[in-house]
Amino acid sequence: MPKTTAIVTRTGVVAILALFAAAALYPILFMFFTSFRTSVEYTNNPLAWPQSFTYVENFVSMFRNFDVIHLFLNTILYIALAAVISLLVSVPAAFAIAKLRFPFRRLLFMTIIASMVIPAITFIIPDYILMSDFNLVDNLWSVVLLWAATSVPGSVFLLSALTRSLPNELVEATKVDGANYFHMMIRVVIPMIIPGIVTITIFNVTTWWNDLLIPLIFLQSDTNKTMTVAVATIVGRYSTDYPQLMTGLLMAALPPILIYIFLQSYIRRGIVMGAVK
Repeated sequence: MPKTTAIVTRTGVVAILALFAAAALYPILFMFFTSFRTSVEYTNNPLAWPQSFTYVENFVSMFRNFDVIHLFLNTILYIALAAVISLLVSVPAAFAIAKLRFPFRRLLFMTIIASMVIPAITFIIPDYILMSDFNLVDNLWSVVLLWAATSVPGSVFLLSALTRSLPNELVEATKVDGANYFHMMIRVVIPMIIPGIVTITIFNVTTWWNDLLIPLIFLQSDTNKTMTVAVATIVGRYSTDYPQLMTGLLMAALPPILIYIFLQSYIRRGIVMGAVK
């Protein structure tokens, strides 16, 4: 009887997970198949199979009507700069909170965590005034700095848990060997929490790639736009041409999907690492 119960339970869990997987995959597959169809095909039967996968006019039209390469390069540049700044702040802060002892350390950590629950839209007006005062509106640094700043609390939360799992004896032995704070960070701490750094970077990159609000408000010229903002423009321009619209959405969604697929092992290691001490 217990064996039968275990089989039924496992079957139920697999069925539920399969439903979640199907719900997650369906929009992606719908965009993929629709991008290979003409408007006439879609109008006749929105759910039909594409007549031919050699029809790539929708993709050609995207490159012809939008500077897709420039949009991708913009987005990648902004994300790379934001990731570097975020890690330069988050890694030392996480190490200090996890391993160093200083006044109000716990209060500081709780304040950082509490800031994670504040909606980002709450800061839009103060951020705009601040960036305007520094003449950074319609400048890439407005988006880069805001992305980096908003990612720090979550990054510190995860990385402090990972850093806390490092043996104190290792840290003390490094100090005894004469290593200063920066040598300890570069030679000991960072190599041991690489999975966590990669994990939080993946989370941040996908969040920034999909972010529409900040780039839409702070980047006003077409030359500075990100891919996500351009897709919002596509929605307005091709609201009746669904195959073209699905093509734009697919091109914007593919990079974060591929990141998760190829780096999923780092995500698992980074999340599990902080749970085991």
